[in-house]
Amino acid sequence: MAKSADQRRRELGERLKNSNSRLWSYMFFGFIAAVINTVLFMIFRQVLKDSVFIANTVAFILSNLASFYFNNKAVFTTNVNTNRKLWQKLVSFFTFRIISLLPDTFIMMVGIKWLHWSAFWVKIIDQILVGIFNYLTTKAVFQKNEHKLLKKVHARIQDHKNSASLK
Repeated sequence: MAKSADQRRRELGERLKNSNSRLWSYMFFGFIAAVINTVLFMIFRQVLKDSVFIANTVAFILSNLASFYFNNKAVFTTNVNTNRKLWQKLVSFFTFRIISLLPDTFIMMVGIKWLHWSAFWVKIIDQILVGIFNYLTTKAVFQKNEHKLLKKVHARIQDHKNSASLK
């Protein structure tokens, strides 16, 4: 019996959802981290009376601590190098994130100080652009040794085959 078009669409949707579950999870928690970043930025900007650089940096640090927690506990939980200690992941994570602070700050300064756009909308644009970069680097931090592990497994299989053929 042939499947209906509706059944095929449902199956395709389920396959897409399952194959991209890490991305969807990252996007969900990334959205939460972006909201944290934006809210903290707006609060610190009011408190610090227009210091875009300091407000952005403090919001960056606090929201990235939350982001690290989300990624470590909820997003990148499979195919992860479990031998790496939490502090090693944190250092790697913030090393990449510090790199993203440069364009983050640049976007904020240009949008607010030079173009005189609304701080809220500049921060939204900033979070989208920086979020794309952060996904790629965050995946690298939490799954850094996935390829090395696969190579080791393939090497062991090959060694096993070679030793079995010698017998």
